[in-house]
Amino acid sequence: MSSRSALPHSDPWLERLTGARSSKPTFYAEWRRKSHGLDRAIEALRAISAALCTTTSGPDVLCDAVVDALARHFGAPAVSLTLVARREFRRGAVPDEFADLRERTRAEARPVTLPGMVGVPVLQAGTLLVELPATEVDESEVAILQTVANQLSVALENACLYQEAHERTRELEERNRQLEVAHRRLSEAGQRQLISQERHRIARELHDSVAQHLISIGMNLEWCRQNEPSSAVGRRVAVTKELARSALTQMRAAIFELSELDPQRSGMRGVLVDLVREFRAITPLRVRVRTRGEPVALPLAAQHALFHIAQEAMFNAVRHAAAHGIWVELAYRAGTVALTVADDGTGDPAAIQRRLTRAAAPGGLVNIRERARELHGTARVLARRGGGVRVRVEVPADD
Repeated sequence: MSSRSALPHSDPWLERLTGARSSKPTFYAEWRRKSHGLDRAIEALRAISAALCTTTSGPDVLCDAVVDALARHFGAPAVSLTLVARREFRRGAVPDEFADLRERTRAEARPVTLPGMVGVPVLQAGTLLVELPATEVDESEVAILQTVANQLSVALENACLYQEAHERTRELEERNRQLEVAHRRLSEAGQRQLISQERHRIARELHDSVAQHLISIGMNLEWCRQNEPSSAVGRRVAVTKELARSALTQMRAAIFELSELDPQRSGMRGVLVDLVREFRAITPLRVRVRTRGEPVALPLAAQHALFHIAQEAMFNAVRHAAAHGIWVELAYRAGTVALTVADDGTGDPAAIQRRLTRAAAPGGLVNIRERARELHGTARVLARRGGGVRVRVEVPADD
């Protein structure tokens, strides 16, 4: 059966609509065009919907994906998406006519068409502009762009909210990390403080009890030795005195190490004040201490050495010079620290200086000389104005 006889002759409109027998097949062509346009619209919405799903990647990634999808769908030579307070997202060479189209779209807040161009508003003041391959603009293309603009507005709001939430989450994580670090440091600082307090307590107890007792023992033994210089008892007393002196030196070293971090000790001056206080407690001598210049922080080793130099010079003044007064001075100068121990005793400065420079110097003097050398400093014995001896040690302040 032929197609002609299969169609009823009583309904000519059906033939015209289907195009099977019509001298004007425009109805069928229009249907085909509409059907093709619908298919393209559905495909476009599918591609653009996929682009709109990139919300969690941030506003910039979302805009780039939408512009790419529109350029591919329309085969557009140029696409431009401009948002308030954001840069322009574009594909292709933007024509000059886009400037006028953008202003009109923004001012009228509705879709605007020019030959081969369409502009639709996005959000409050943004614009989405597309240059089409054909001069004639189809209504379905405008509808697609309008739909994309509406959906993009919602997606952008969600993307901004997601980005803000993500940034706040990272900020909270960073603050939590900082709090953990601060808590750990506070805990460590608390432990160090407890250890430091215990160290200082032990140092004070050693200083106030054992050290002073050793000094008193040494002084009493020295008195016994002077009264019995030639007897066997005198020799035994001398040996015992040296043992007490050695024990005191070791005790002083332990006290210095324990007191290294003591915040209440005012540097080298505090060390000398403690030494003078001890001498006042165990001898009838007048002992004074003073400082000059701007104090500088000295290393623990330097404080330790200067302390022992001052102690040795003061013991020598008590034992050998029959002194009544001792003056201790600590002077800070540019790059140097000078320690001076002066007494009003009967010592001979020139003779003591000669003994100080000899290789086989007496024990007390050689200790002063060697400790000064360890600090890259110098030691000298000078005459004191008004009588007596001055032992002066000068060391670099930055060693």
